[in-house]
Amino acid sequence: MHVKSTLAVRGVATLALCLAVSLPAAAGEAKTTYPVDKESGLIMAPGWEMVNQQCNACHSSKLVAQNSGNREVWRGTLQWMIDTQGLWDLSETWEPVLKYLSTYYGDAEIDMTTFRRLPLSKDQLPPSRAALEGK
Repeated sequence: MHVKSTLAVRGVATLALCLAVSLPAAAGEAKTTYPVDKESGLIMAPGWEMVNQQCNACHSSKLVAQNSGNREVWRGTLQWMIDTQGLWDLSETWEPVLKYLSTYYGDAEIDMTTFRRLPLSKDQLPPSRAALEGK
C-alpha cells in the first residue's frame, strides 16, 4: 500500500512539474526579466535602443516609462505626436516601436503612490501649438 501511494505522489509531482515547465513555453508566456537603463529609465529589452533614440530626440525617455497602454493606445499617442507635435513619420520603425511599447509598457494600473494624480483627460489638456496656429 505504501509503495502505491508513493508512486501516486511521484506521478502527481511529475505531472505538475511538466505542466509548470511546458505551459508557459507553449503559450508563449515565458517572461524574461530585463534590467532598466539607469540613464533613460527604459527597460533594456529588444527594441529599447530604437525607442530611446527616437523618443529622446524630442523629450526625455523617462516620459515613456511613466506611461502605459495597449498597442492602439500607443499608436494613437504616436500619431498625435506626428499630427500635432512635429514627430517625423516612423515609416518602417512603426512595428518595432509599437511592439516594444505595448509589450513592456502595456496596460497597467496607475501607481498612485508614485504619481500625485491621474492623467488629465483630453478635454483638460491645453491646445497644441498646431491648433493655436490653425494648422
